[in-house]
Amino acid sequence: MKYAFSKTKTWLSFTEILYLILFTSVICAFRAVTSICIGLMVLTGLIEQKFKPRLFFSMHAENLFMTGCILFFFLQLLSLTYTNDLYEGLSNAQKKTGLVFTPLAIYFLGTISRETSQKLFSRYSMLVLAASFFLLCVAFTKYITGQNTSVFFYHALVAPFSYHAVYFSILVFIALAFLLESLITTDYIVNKWFHLITLLFLSFFLFLLASKLVLSFYILYLGYLLITWSSKNQLSRLFTYTTGILIIFSASFVLITKNPVSNRFRDFTNGNFSLFRQDKFSPTTYFNGLQFRLLQWKLVPQILTENHSWWTGVSIGDAQTFLNKKYLKLNMYHGQSNRQGHGYIDYNAHNQLLQSLLESGIPGAAVFIVICISLVLMAVRAGRRLLSFTVILLLIYLFVESLFEEQYGIVIFTFWPLFINNYYKTRQAMPAGA
Repeated sequence: MKYAFSKTKTWLSFTEILYLILFTSVICAFRAVTSICIGLMVLTGLIEQKFKPRLFFSMHAENLFMTGCILFFFLQLLSLTYTNDLYEGLSNAQKKTGLVFTPLAIYFLGTISRETSQKLFSRYSMLVLAASFFLLCVAFTKYITGQNTSVFFYHALVAPFSYHAVYFSILVFIALAFLLESLITTDYIVNKWFHLITLLFLSFFLFLLASKLVLSFYILYLGYLLITWSSKNQLSRLFTYTTGILIIFSASFVLITKNPVSNRFRDFTNGNFSLFRQDKFSPTTYFNGLQFRLLQWKLVPQILTENHSWWTGVSIGDAQTFLNKKYLKLNMYHGQSNRQGHGYIDYNAHNQLLQSLLESGIPGAAVFIVICISLVLMAVRAGRRLLSFTVILLLIYLFVESLFEEQYGIVIFTFWPLFINNYYKTRQAMPAGA
């Protein structure tokens, strides 16, 4: 018995190390380390936990999710048999191996103890805090050496990690949501005041990241949380009203005044939304985010119809080539030889449903929808705010970005729903909704 206890304790410590390495590599964009760590997690889980076929093929929502991800990956591999650009196809397939290995890593490592999962989530939040503080210090250093205030916002802010600002915003949102839920249950990461200061700092940093989607979603989440909390007692109701008024006033002030964050919201809402209906454009034509995404709903069906590829797709090797040809045919801006940048060339479909349809046809789109449904089922079954709001955010983002075209898009999408689901499996004694 003593030996078994010692072995279990060692195993949990090693699990923590693997998770912490993964958290650090994902937050700091150490891509090679992320891949190696996920591989080690799968291998370690296989050695320690053994493969359990009965559990793997059960009809749990998380297993449906994993099965859907694996099937989606194999459909992508199948498209390599009819691609014209095998090199591009293999490169694309390599990035998408995360659809298989990340869910398997969580599955094979199994459900960890409540204490360990709480510590891991707390340490994740601390890592996000440390990384955010580092990025802010780098931005301040750039500013005092002569650069303008743009270094404090959006992509420029996360440039030291070569990160996409929206991906990092999602990581910050997950940390904030965990901290807020922990505040309600008084599970402070260090103590109450440090917990509150961390919440305020990360909320401010999320504002600087200026992601329209994540920032808006965070405000909605805060509103929902405050309304839920206000039903407890009169003091909570007074706090809710006061905080709600402050949030509304702050958001209104930001949107009314001219600043990098409000400029991004204005850009999204300005312009002619029927622009995508045109059959030809000038190279000077500017598409905001919404206009460009609406255009994709026209281009992707055109490509599939012209190539008779609704059932097979045009393959993961040729999808971008066909989109680039469309951009050129429409006379969209594609850069100039004497300038940096390539205009709209190499822009993907910016919608994972359309991207799946383009690459793997109707079967790929169908499996993608199954993956989305499995996430909803997982969230409904758990009945926890943190998981539900994370799933909703990821699902919305799937329909405004081709999330599976980037390694960290795949890691964020496949890892966090399963990790949070496992986190709540260890907290079944707590009241639902917490």
